[in-house]
Amino acid sequence: MVTVADTESPTARAELKYVLVQCGTLVPELSGDLAGALVVEVPIDRAIVTHRNALAMLDEIGAAPSIVGVTKNFLGFAETDAWYASVLDRAADPQSIGAETDLDYEMTLALEPDVIFMAGYGPGYQEVTTVSGRGLPAIMISNRTEPTPLGSSEWLKLVSTFYNKEAEANQAFNKIEADYTDIARQVADQFADRDFSAAYACLGDDGGCGFMYAHGDKSLNGQILELMGVDNPFARSNDRPNGMDFDYETALERSQDVDFFVIYYIDSPEALASDERYRNVPALAEGRYAISTVPNYHECNAITYVRVDRLVRDYAIGMLPQLFPGEDGVCFQAPTTQEATAN
Repeated sequence: MVTVADTESPTARAELKYVLVQCGTLVPELSGDLAGALVVEVPIDRAIVTHRNALAMLDEIGAAPSIVGVTKNFLGFAETDAWYASVLDRAADPQSIGAETDLDYEMTLALEPDVIFMAGYGPGYQEVTTVSGRGLPAIMISNRTEPTPLGSSEWLKLVSTFYNKEAEANQAFNKIEADYTDIARQVADQFADRDFSAAYACLGDDGGCGFMYAHGDKSLNGQILELMGVDNPFARSNDRPNGMDFDYETALERSQDVDFFVIYYIDSPEALASDERYRNVPALAEGRYAISTVPNYHECNAITYVRVDRLVRDYAIGMLPQLFPGEDGVCFQAPTTQEATAN
């Protein structure tokens, strides 16, 4: 039996239960707390994936060949993104099942999935609840609501139970945990005896970021900054799990002494280039930041909540390049590196 929090429910203690039955064994009679639980025969053969982090998890444990359906945006990403193309090439000729928030139920039923891996984003979202309510085998993957970065990665273990691949998931997670912890400790030592501040932010109206949408110390990326031993000026009164919007005046006040920015949205480069107000933020005006790598933005948006070791390494390369001679970040790079790559 697998139990996960029902993150779409406003009730904090609400749970979802999945009963996994090994192929060839009898399905037990379900009663009491298990009455109404979703029964899944494992290992599964056919999966639909609508959550990009779940796609990365399946790739990590070698389960891509089970994928028979994905959302249409995944197929669109595969036209330009090498990682998506690689995963879907190894899948079972996956078909489009519409959008994450608007599934094509006729196609979904026709594909006869054993499970549908979907995202549980928290209260206010109803995608999993809606699909489950139609009698479809939706599995909620709520890694983005986890309170710690490694907790997000550890959802690999849940996904693996549907494939009898627990050993592969444990091996992958142990490697992620070791690399994450090692690089974080190495970098934290560098900041122990000096003041250094950093912020994780999105810039620009096109991405819905306003002037600056910055994370505090309760978000996954904010916790990475804290683990690295740097000060986050945007943490004060900012305890939302995905950050909050800061208007020009407030952002300007908090950002004057920031030593380094990590900028995470694909449209932020255009905002930096076109909005002269960003020149009033010293770190941005002087190029003291790492910004999302545009060519593999979609890949990074899928893998970084699983491979948090890559995230912390990218941050470290940006803030302390002298420790990583000749290395470039994968998902975040300095602006000079990106310009050189583009040219």
